[in-house]
This record gives sequence, structure tokens and C-alpha cells, in this order.
Amino acid sequence: MSRSNWKIPYISNILFSNLFKKNKTLNVWERSSLIPATLINRRLRVHNGAWLLILTVKSGMIGHKFGEFSFTKSMGKSIHLEKKQKKKKIKKQ
Repeated sequence: MSRSNWKIPYISNILFSNLFKKNKTLNVWERSSLIPATLINRRLRVHNGAWLLILTVKSGMIGHKFGEFSFTKSMGKSIHLEKKQKKKKIKKQ
């Protein structure tokens, strides 16, 4: 469910207080906060639950949430290799 139109967009207090500091790299811990227009072409570190991912904000990301760009799950190569090996075993039989 989306946020009501009459409410202001949610931006975390820590992020809002550090928006205009150019040299400092920002660590974003709240993935539910909105990406404001003042962060264009800045590199941020977004927490995905395990570690901080580096994210460069582009103009198309404005208005979206940080959580949309920090993936929490990853599929390793081992999963794909296991599927290929199973297919080879089936073809040999």
C-alpha cells in the first residue's frame, strides 16, 4: 500500500540532516525512505540487511525508495552449476 497523498514524503532524519554535505559519504540504514532530488550523482551506501551496498543515484531513481535498489538476496554461481549438472545427468541416462 502506498503512502497517502496528503502526507509529506518520508525521508529519514539522519539522511535529511546530511543532504547538503558534499564530501561526506552517506550511510542509509532505512530502506523505506524516499530518494530526494538533491542526491543526484552522489554515491551512497545502502544497508541491505547484511552489509552496505554502494549506490550511485541517477535522475531516474528520484521518487523511489532506497530499498528498490539494494537487493537483499543473491543467487550464486553454484546454484546455476547444480542445475546444469542435473540436466547433464538426466540426458546421459
